[in-house]
Amino acid sequence: MKKLERPASQSEAMRQKWEGRIMREKEYSRNTAQWMAQRLEDLLDHMQYGYAFIAFHKQDGAFKFVKATLIHYEAEFHKKYNPAGVEGAVVYWDIDEQGWRTFLMENFLEWRVMG
Repeated sequence: MKKLERPASQSEAMRQKWEGRIMREKEYSRNTAQWMAQRLEDLLDHMQYGYAFIAFHKQDGAFKFVKATLIHYEAEFHKKYNPAGVEGAVVYWDIDEQGWRTFLMENFLEWRVMG
């Protein structure tokens, strides 16, 4: 029986959890799921202090491209943003629509810094 390795950090544990979800929901390879989980972690880290363009698919398959941030999360929800708490839906502030929105992590495509 193969012994399961414990994650080295909370960040690694979070990514492993996300990878499992992505592989289950989309039947993507482990490499693709690892790439997506790392990009999502980078995105969430960045949005806590900056702005990003995010590309993803909505549940109905429609392509969505948004300007997003998490800068106001703590003031709005009266708690620190905790990426490890993300189970499936990724919350963000939609700059154009001026409201909180979500997308499912397995529908994520890519992101870039708004500059």
